[in-house]
Amino acid sequence: MILNRPQRELLLPLGVAVALSLTGDSTLYAVLPNQAEVVGVSLGTVGVLLGVNRLVRIPANPLAGILNDRLGRRRLFLLGLSLGIVSTLAYGLVHGFWPMLAARLLWGSAWALINVGGYTMILDRSSREDRGRLTGFYQMFYLLGLTLSPLVGGALTDALGFQPAVAACAGLSAVGLAVAAIALPETGPKRPAARSKPAGLRLAFGRLLALRHSEPRVLLAAGLYFAIFFVSSGVLMSTIGLYLDQRWAGGLTVGGVGVGVASMAGGMLALRSLLGIAAGPAAGTLSDRLRSRWPVVGFGLVLGLVGFALLATGGGVLGVAAGVALVALGSGALIATLAAVVGDLAAGSRQGMIMGVLATAGDAGSAAGPLLAYGLAVAMDLRSVYLLCAGT
Repeated sequence: MILNRPQRELLLPLGVAVALSLTGDSTLYAVLPNQAEVVGVSLGTVGVLLGVNRLVRIPANPLAGILNDRLGRRRLFLLGLSLGIVSTLAYGLVHGFWPMLAARLLWGSAWALINVGGYTMILDRSSREDRGRLTGFYQMFYLLGLTLSPLVGGALTDALGFQPAVAACAGLSAVGLAVAAIALPETGPKRPAARSKPAGLRLAFGRLLALRHSEPRVLLAAGLYFAIFFVSSGVLMSTIGLYLDQRWAGGLTVGGVGVGVASMAGGMLALRSLLGIAAGPAAGTLSDRLRSRWPVVGFGLVLGLVGFALLATGGGVLGVAAGVALVALGSGALIATLAAVVGDLAAGSRQGMIMGVLATAGDAGSAAGPLLAYGLAVAMDLRSVYLLCAGT
């Protein structure tokens, strides 16, 4: 049996809710650059609006983890889903930069509650023998949401316009909230009432600061998590379109049919997501069977290194596709396995806090990657940037 009954009862409503919660955010990534005038923002501020939600999650993730440890998982997860629906509705109702910025900050806070709560519930229902498998399946739902949401949101925007499209996305997220409200169990340990809240929060923040001394393996895993999100979600995802444009500005002809750079980039990103969906459960299951996660972590790092080396060599389009594929397989394996590594090290009363630290590392990497990549791209060829990523 791949998953036991309590795990299935958790994973299905949790995964559906997480995947559907991403519809508004992912749609915005797909359509905001060409809907900026409708929203009432300049093209120059689009990057700020798309990235600010990651920045707010850097402090929000540890706080969400602390709250999960103190208040339980389910109600905070449902609160995050509700705030996400409000933020998505706001995208279609507000006009101008500052109201849109507020909506994006709200989404960042919502996703901190959703993501940290989701991973913490996965830890609650897993053990060292099956944690890799369960984190891998959870990642599969997350990546399915990232893959399908821009396609659905983009098609709705083309068919209905921006405001009706994001309203429909909010409706899809509301379906996820309903599923979670009906079927999602509370997985957190029951504990008696203790200290006053202020004293408890001070203790929790003290424990968070103490992690740098007491949990070196957690910090090692978080450092690797930062690195893989930096090079994959940060650098590669944000620059692959520019890289293809530098190599094949006029597009390619395949079988007599012209393929533009935008279509090529979309295909590469879709390939990345699909391979990540497959890699997570496979790597997690393998790490369970080996009874050691670090060999799988090492293999994922090697795949990523070879993938970026292929991109740096400047081969043909098949070589670029192979490079993207290897990076996707490596990052998919690493994300699932490192979450299981941290879960193995997390004590029961600190699971939320430690998962908050891990989520913060990933968000910091995703936010820093595009900034550094485009800063370096001014001074050097992107192939050199990818070579530096291989060395990372």
